Amino acid sequence: MKALRFVILTAIVAALGLTAASSFAEDVNIQGSNEMRWADGREVLGGNDRVKRYFEDRLNLNMYYGNLRVGSRFTLLQPSEFGEYQTDVNTLDKRFIEYSNSGVDLRVGNFYSVWGRGLGLALIEDILQGFDSGLDGMHGHVELAGFEIDGLAGRSEADYLGQVREAQVSAGQVSYRYPGGTSVIGLQGMLVTPAEEGILSYDESRTWAGNYGWDGRSVSLWAEYAVEDIEGIDDRHDAVYASASWFGGNLSLFADFKRYHYYRYSGGTSSPGSAYAASIDILPFHSPPIVQREFTSPLFSKHPHIVRFDDEVGAQIEASYNISGSNTITANYSQSSSFYEEDLWIPSIDEVNSPYRQVFVEYTGYPTMDLYVSAWGGLDEDLVYTIEGDGAVRARTSWLRRSVLGGGGDYQLADDWSLKVQAEGGIVEDVIKEASSIESITII
Repeated sequence: MKALRFVILTAIVAALGLTAASSFAEDVNIQGSNEMRWADGREVLGGNDRVKRYFEDRLNLNMYYGNLRVGSRFTLLQPSEFGEYQTDVNTLDKRFIEYSNSGVDLRVGNFYSVWGRGLGLALIEDILQGFDSGLDGMHGHVELAGFEIDGLAGRSEADYLGQVREAQVSAGQVSYRYPGGTSVIGLQGMLVTPAEEGILSYDESRTWAGNYGWDGRSVSLWAEYAVEDIEGIDDRHDAVYASASWFGGNLSLFADFKRYHYYRYSGGTSSPGSAYAASIDILPFHSPPIVQREFTSPLFSKHPHIVRFDDEVGAQIEASYNISGSNTITANYSQSSSFYEEDLWIPSIDEVNSPYRQVFVEYTGYPTMDLYVSAWGGLDEDLVYTIEGDGAVRARTSWLRRSVLGGGGDYQLADDWSLKVQAEGGIVEDVIKEASSIESITII
């Protein structure tokens, strides 16, 4: 009799378990994506010919159940594009649990966040640049009666390129959007403390930031200011950013301005490299706008201007005109320079202030429903002037002039197939060495 009751009880428990599992499975939604990057060849970088070989694969999985989300990323590097010694990496490098419900979000694990335009806090990842300033910890977000409140705490992970060091980061933000949604005001604070003793980290610092934005029917304005307080450093370090845009009929205009003087942790002149390489010099938890056209062309992007986040003032203006239908022409001009030695608010063209300027024009359009075409051209000049110590060492470090001309098309062959072709040529002139080179690229 006891055996019969045990069998019946076991059957009931099993049936309930199967029913619960079936019900759970019906409510679970699993989504995933996979990105693979591979290259095998050679490239010329800085005048040196070297092997370019990497294989990277990143598998992202997200499971949704009710208000819960569980996410992960599995990374395989054989080897990585940046830091080719990173071979045989096979790891679960990102994982988190997130709860969301009616204006409340809570996340535990790996997370990223950008407040305002990134002058105060910007936790981002750019795989193509080998940059990751995300944190491992907790992030909470609440929306209530026009207010948005954020709080976070976590630890950064030192990367193999040296762009990010290990540190403890705590931050908070309060913003308020006025009724009608036309304007918003926000205040931010961030505390960065060193990691445990014996690990390369950052000096203790506090960053305070504020922003104001206004959106009208045809005009939008934004202004943001941040101040850094570095332990043991008396000099003032701050950052200013402002932008304005206008749209009317077929014409739209956009302009923005920067004046960045963040604290630099390393000595000497600002180092060349990618846009994020300069983050070696400043806290990687800041990422303000670069105030120049970010997306130009393959050859222009190959020789980027390195923003000196510790000492640069600049502005850009862009105009877009819709010629007819889907045909648009866009013209962009940007200019910047260092300012700290002369306390400038307008970018200088004097060579001792390391001036940079760029002009870029692009046309895009659809001659037919199945064909998209584009054409572009650009010119820029980038001079880097070094002033060290008391000014005894003054020299032109580099002086490059670049010009490009290109075009491309994308033809829809079928619902799931298209043919894309791009061709571009350019000239790079090294003024100091009195030498120039011709570059070209074709993408199919």
